[in-house]
Amino acid sequence: MEILGYSERGVINSLFYEIKFSQNNLQLLNEFLSFVSFPYRAVNFQISDAKILIEQSFSDFGDADAVILVNNRSDKQAIFIEAKVKTFQKYHWSISEEFEEFKKGIGKNSVSSSNLFVQLYHKLRLIKALQVGGIKHLQNGVEFPRCSSKQQRKIGNNKVVLKAVNQLEKHYKDALFIALVPDDDSNLKDFYQDTLRDYRPEGFQEWDISDWGYLSWAQVDEFCKRYNLGGTLKTFEWNDGQIYGKSKGNSR
Repeated sequence: MEILGYSERGVINSLFYEIKFSQNNLQLLNEFLSFVSFPYRAVNFQISDAKILIEQSFSDFGDADAVILVNNRSDKQAIFIEAKVKTFQKYHWSISEEFEEFKKGIGKNSVSSSNLFVQLYHKLRLIKALQVGGIKHLQNGVEFPRCSSKQQRKIGNNKVVLKAVNQLEKHYKDALFIALVPDDDSNLKDFYQDTLRDYRPEGFQEWDISDWGYLSWAQVDEFCKRYNLGGTLKTFEWNDGQIYGKSKGNSR
């Protein structure tokens, strides 16, 4: 039997299930997270326990492609992953272009909720609200910028969502926010060092990128090859041209 998932959801599902059912799953998870770059803080992983939520909804704060709740060096930590792919129709995807769309949306007073930087900001505010006032604060509502599609966001009463928030409450003191994207590693490094570091969007309360990191899909592919994660490699192959790089017949 063979299962092949579509696009980023397919790869993320395959990746984490394959890690889960590997013989040394925690060691593999540590190795995977070591591929992530955190340009604004030092992060070292020695994870002894983990719970992974895939495509978890947080109501008005959006869905998360993955949330990894870990015990890292005896400290509890929440790791959010927001993923973007190139899609087959596009020749390339760049983080700089995504950032320009974010800034244009602010200028037009209408940012897209599907923009990478909006999604990361939503998860940041989710954590900040938990730190300040717990679930009660999320239920009462959190004020968002004028350019947001919703200027007050709430967590709602969905029991599955609230179960996820209850889990987050045990890990919210230290949260990391990872952009998993189809850009080149060198472009990501330059962008985080030269462009994002000193940027402060007007009206974005509690904007804080100190816990943000990045990872390229090419690095995920490399990780899977290094540790022989055959199911995920087959999912990458199935989605050739849909995740990162160019379609078959062209060089990546």
